[in-house]
Amino acid sequence: MNKKLPHAIYLALALIMVLIAIPKLEFRDAWTLATVFGAVWIGFALLVIAANLYALLGADEQTRQQLERIKRAKRRMWQLKLRQQESRSRR
Repeated sequence: MNKKLPHAIYLALALIMVLIAIPKLEFRDAWTLATVFGAVWIGFALLVIAANLYALLGADEQTRQQLERIKRAKRRMWQLKLRQQESRSRR
């Protein structure tokens, strides 16, 4: 099974939920409990949509690869420093 398939399903479900819910949420009155609930609900729904888009677009994989390159470079730098310190202490 493709690793991105669940993210596509969750994204589609979240979009459908938002499309169904927006006409039913109350945004006419100023700062009532219903208005605050609607704003928070839409905020969480957008967060779910953004997270699934992030996973679908492969940003996780790119970030992981970039972090791995940085870790390797840091390891090399530390190894060089340790070798230099060892050679100094032997003198």
